[in-house]
Amino acid sequence: MGRPVKDIELDGSPVRLFAFWLRDLRGTADLTLQQLARRTGYGRTTVSDAMGGVTFPSRRVTLAVVEACEGDLRRWAEFWGQVRRALDGGTAAGLADLTPPPWEGPPTPSAGEGATVCPPGCARTDPHGYYTESVDTRLRLDTPAPEAVERRVVVSTCDGLARIPLAFSVPRHTDDGRAEHGLHVSVVQGGRLRSPEHPYESYFRQELALRTPVPAGARHTYVLRLRIPSEQPMAPHFVHIPLTRSERFRLYVRFDPARPPRAVWRLDGVPTAVIYQRAAGTPPLTVPPDATVAADFTEMKVGYGYGLRWEDA
Repeated sequence: MGRPVKDIELDGSPVRLFAFWLRDLRGTADLTLQQLARRTGYGRTTVSDAMGGVTFPSRRVTLAVVEACEGDLRRWAEFWGQVRRALDGGTAAGLADLTPPPWEGPPTPSAGEGATVCPPGCARTDPHGYYTESVDTRLRLDTPAPEAVERRVVVSTCDGLARIPLAFSVPRHTDDGRAEHGLHVSVVQGGRLRSPEHPYESYFRQELALRTPVPAGARHTYVLRLRIPSEQPMAPHFVHIPLTRSERFRLYVRFDPARPPRAVWRLDGVPTAVIYQRAAGTPPLTVPPDATVAADFTEMKVGYGYGLRWEDA
């Protein structure tokens, strides 16, 4: 699997915006820098710099990277031109004219042309045409900003699964008085994000578009990186609430060993209201010296919470 380059902060710069989406394309293609260098014919440093967010890559290098990643050459050429004009203008006004990915794909095919079709006998008990076989989440709280990497395996229940809806709830910490409230989601592997929405302050949703439709009975794995802005405190819990069938959830939380939490509780099939209680009503878990706490859940019920809650030091 291609390893992601150093995180890039979006600060309104068109060069950083361009680099962010170019590395997102590379992540979707699941290519290492070495593989990308071989496919493009350019050196590893050249392709790395193209996604570094410091200098704007040439059109030739950009399109070589896009072609190697099987991206949309026409749309990327247009995007490159937009960024070039914004930079030549020398003002932030040009940013309004940028149309970065994700771009709308071709129209959804009608029935009989590759649309999602249930297999014979499918009762369609899984509303989106799939169920979740496993979720593995690793949450880091010993970094400058909270970051979770989540690996999900889904099983298609209908032929031609092409889109997976994603939804995230990010409650405010009681000490958070900031006007802004955000969540950054990126794909490490397994698809491309489309249609981002933020309909409510603490609720975010997007759609994961798959490169190849998944037939009924087949598995699809995707990996997401979730990051909270560095100045935004995180509410003291991480919980998986299945909204459809979900068979297994593994959670690893790495606390800061220099400031371990006062207490950690396991939340196993609790009503959502219990998630916000100061103590979960169960004996606290032991926090080991490396400050990593793990929890594993199976036989989960739809609409109930599974995960960990803690009290900050």
